[in-house]
Amino acid sequence: MVRNIITMIVGNEARKRGKGSGILGFGVGILATRIATRSLPGAMLVGGAMIAKALYDRAQREDDKIPAADQVIEIEGQPIPKKKPST
Repeated sequence: MVRNIITMIVGNEARKRGKGSGILGFGVGILATRIATRSLPGAMLVGGAMIAKALYDRAQREDDKIPAADQVIEIEGQPIPKKKPST
């Protein structure tokens, strides 16, 4: 029963992260499920990879939230001067 639950969770997460990558995504999902359900080290490896991917995606989304003017730090090797607020 526990094996079925793990298979369902890992399979669903792999499909979500694959975003419709077709037969390759399907194969990776099945492989990840088999590795995770066969052994504890395999489950730790697959789970760790899923957590690392989620953290990486979150960091990429946070970088996208920064305004374009703040993302560009250097122009010809010199920092952009910050405007002082007028009082």
